[in-house]
Amino acid sequence: MRVLPECLPCVIKQGLNASEKIGLSKEKEFLLVKKSMLLLGNLENYTETPAYYAYLIQRIVKELSNNEDPFKEIKRLSNIKALEILKKLSLNTEDLYEILKLSAIGNLLDFAILSEEEAFNKLQKALNSDFGIADYEDFVRELSSAQTVLILGDNAGEIVFDIPLVEKLKSMGKKVIYVVKGAPILNDATYEDAEMVGLTKICSVITNGNDMVGTILDYASPEFLEHFNTADLIISKGQANFETLSEQKEKNIFFLLTVKCKPVAKHLSTKKVGDLVLRWVKKLHFTS
Repeated sequence: MRVLPECLPCVIKQGLNASEKIGLSKEKEFLLVKKSMLLLGNLENYTETPAYYAYLIQRIVKELSNNEDPFKEIKRLSNIKALEILKKLSLNTEDLYEILKLSAIGNLLDFAILSEEEAFNKLQKALNSDFGIADYEDFVRELSSAQTVLILGDNAGEIVFDIPLVEKLKSMGKKVIYVVKGAPILNDATYEDAEMVGLTKICSVITNGNDMVGTILDYASPEFLEHFNTADLIISKGQANFETLSEQKEKNIFFLLTVKCKPVAKHLSTKKVGDLVLRWVKKLHFTS
């Protein structure tokens, strides 16, 4: 998915949201906006994905915070909250559709601003709704013949709600490989987060070898690329992974996410921002 004009102010706003969560001063927030506008304004062209430009802005956030992992404590607390919420859920672990829905809903929750009770209530409400669009029959068909499933994880906290999906796939005889970031960026999950929530105990966990927003194959590690290129089926979590992989039509990718902006909603052919989506890459038809 190529960047659109409305994406550029959005990535600056994402930078401000990040700076607020980690407690940057107002002076540094003004500096963040100044540096971001200068950086984006001096680019010769805008041919990359929205996630790429978001990454450029988040590097400035890191620089201004003087911290390689400014979200470290937020991620730790998110994992703790999510683990407690998962324990309280009444989930039919035999229902693959509901398990996929739970995984998509995890992408909706912002544990940095929600209490455990608020997050639980929001999750329960979302579980009573349905996907805005779901290529579920395609997913079941493709999964039936798949031996190896690669899951591209997204945020800390959210990865907890992928645990039932991993367990379900393993119970079906699938080899599951779960992917996290190779270094900290935003609140994206790293290997440390996967260890904390217990993912490393139930499946193979690897990193993509970098700290880019989304999954940009040109910067990925050889180990990740080997698994990406040989997996029978790929489950891609979150909007940034969608933005960076939506043109990989030769791969068997299913995008599982909550839609967070209108351009992505249009690309996915869903109804509105906030929809839960399970979308097969081979059914994407985006022309603008």
